[in-house]
Amino acid sequence: MMLSKRGGYLQGYDVQIVCARRQILLAIEAHDNPSDMTALVPMVNKTQHNHQAAGLTSDIQLWLADSGYASTAAFETLADLPLLVSVTSEAHQAGFATKRQHARGGQHVTADRLSTPNGRIQYRQRSALVEPGFAQLFQRFGRHLNYRGRRAVDTELKLLGTVHNLNKLVRRTARARS
Repeated sequence: MMLSKRGGYLQGYDVQIVCARRQILLAIEAHDNPSDMTALVPMVNKTQHNHQAAGLTSDIQLWLADSGYASTAAFETLADLPLLVSVTSEAHQAGFATKRQHARGGQHVTADRLSTPNGRIQYRQRSALVEPGFAQLFQRFGRHLNYRGRRAVDTELKLLGTVHNLNKLVRRTARARS
């Protein structure tokens, strides 16, 4: 059961995605916790697994996540990655707000990375990568799934993500040929 945006509860899952440029999905998962805070490490691990399974040899250059994913435990686990996670507000981390906010305990390293001009420029890419990915999925497939149960929902999400990626590939190939 998850808290609904309109009040009350509904049976559902929190959909987590990791997107690359052009909203190509690198990972998609059903998450059974309404808080994103516990999803960062599993999503990074799943993305790295998919990256390796696809035979890609280059490293992922930058990991971006919004403030809902900020947790000291995640930062400690992922300390060796080029990770930028908002620890205050989205507008502040992207350099749009002038009001000074303070990082919560244990999150100062990430806050320091984001406080640099380069960190702010890099972080601004986050919403252009992931938010359109969600919007495209919802526009194409709607917000309701056909199956129930964690495994079935996760399988359906992976199928929808595959169709999403194949559609992007086919359209890009068609444009390149014309």
